[in-house]
Amino acid sequence: MQLKIETIKKKATVFFPENTQLDGYFFVSAIAAFHEGGELITELLAKDRNYIPFETQQGEIVLLRKENMMMVSLEEEEVDNFLPGYKQVTVVIHLLTGKSFLGKVSFALPETHSRLSDFLNSRDAFFRMEIDGKNYLIQNRFVKMISAEKTG
Repeated sequence: MQLKIETIKKKATVFFPENTQLDGYFFVSAIAAFHEGGELITELLAKDRNYIPFETQQGEIVLLRKENMMMVSLEEEEVDNFLPGYKQVTVVIHLLTGKSFLGKVSFALPETHSRLSDFLNSRDAFFRMEIDGKNYLIQNRFVKMISAEKTG
């Protein structure tokens, strides 16, 4: 007897450091472990796996090495603003590739550890950032530095 976990496909674009990208679908569990509804791509990428199955636009199933994913653009909004202590901080992310992005990093932490640095230091690999109204997952290992939004 073989047990199979029901999965659903979630559309995304994966960006790699050599300036290439791949459009397709991640396979996530139809039932999330810690909340109602299906698993989020954020949760999938937080798992202790080196390779993640991905279906390309052409229908080919490939295994993507997680550590080589620089950014993931999410087709569907992944909402975590219902969590207690939810905050959004506007920052500029400077990547090792030389690219920079202005956007909002969203996070929820206890009041005693609610700084952006607390959040980023608590993350294993990816954090969510809204850039021009679209959600991205940024891999920490490709971040050179983070600075405050320049005003005026």
